[in-house]
Amino acid sequence: MWGKDLRPINLEALDRKLYSGLKNKNPKTPLAHCLANKKTIRIGNKTDPFQPVEKELLLSSGSLRLFRKYKWSFVIQTRFTRTARELASASIQKANRLELVTMLPVISPGLEKDWELFERKRTTPISERLEDIQSWVKAGIPVGVNGEPFIPGHHTVSDFEEALKRIKAAGCHRYNTYNFHFTPFVAKRIANLPGIDIEQIWRMNQDKYWKPILMKLLDLAKKHNIILGCPDFVNTGPEYREQANTCCGIDVPNPTTFNTHYFKKYAQDGLNSKEILKKAWDGSGDYEQGRDVVEGKTKEMYTLKDAGVL
Repeated sequence: MWGKDLRPINLEALDRKLYSGLKNKNPKTPLAHCLANKKTIRIGNKTDPFQPVEKELLLSSGSLRLFRKYKWSFVIQTRFTRTARELASASIQKANRLELVTMLPVISPGLEKDWELFERKRTTPISERLEDIQSWVKAGIPVGVNGEPFIPGHHTVSDFEEALKRIKAAGCHRYNTYNFHFTPFVAKRIANLPGIDIEQIWRMNQDKYWKPILMKLLDLAKKHNIILGCPDFVNTGPEYREQANTCCGIDVPNPTTFNTHYFKKYAQDGLNSKEILKKAWDGSGDYEQGRDVVEGKTKEMYTLKDAGVL
């Protein structure tokens, strides 16, 4: 799926899109720029690529074959790790030999209680996800774990540390976190779940409460020798520096660089606004919006001035 497209992917159309994207000498849209520059593709951040229907449609499995065909690097984000192993194990191993694949299984800080409450036990059980992670690590496949979101007022610092310990025990040393995107949609989805105090979550999600929690999470990651991806570039403060080349805590072959993750890194390197924009711009993203974030000229979103690095 591309952009706002919510239809099941057409493999022939994807093949044409990848082929023509690489041949495009004059890209004009952010997506066209990403394709022309062969940026790493992440599948699974909009809908899970290995949910049960994949056994019938085999669309994600077909997509992996196309990525191998074009030697295109990709990330697989999924809560259905067992299905991924059952349907795409050989494809993933072949892609790994070409240094194309990174696995990004999802395990939020609540572990089994989140699996029961939010995932309704429909996904791969947490213990099996950890087994799958261990198997991929032993096979030499790059693995990071997506830990979003940490829900202040629901998750605890102790929950987070337990998640770190279990992920580390599986051989993985990369995790990422982010606070709750408190939108009307998600609020409605969780408001009536048992044990959820929606008002407490809203209150604790405010920066003044979330920031001290986040600093504890950063300290725990350091204590357990975990590379922690954290796209909250403001509340991590001017000193915290991302160790990975993406905000997910993973290193991919060809990341997109026009984002706050790189803006902050370049500012920490001592670059000024003009130098940051020149170095970070790769054609993807909204240039005007990015410039406003770098130069601190917008009230609609946090900027590098809010982060304290410029």
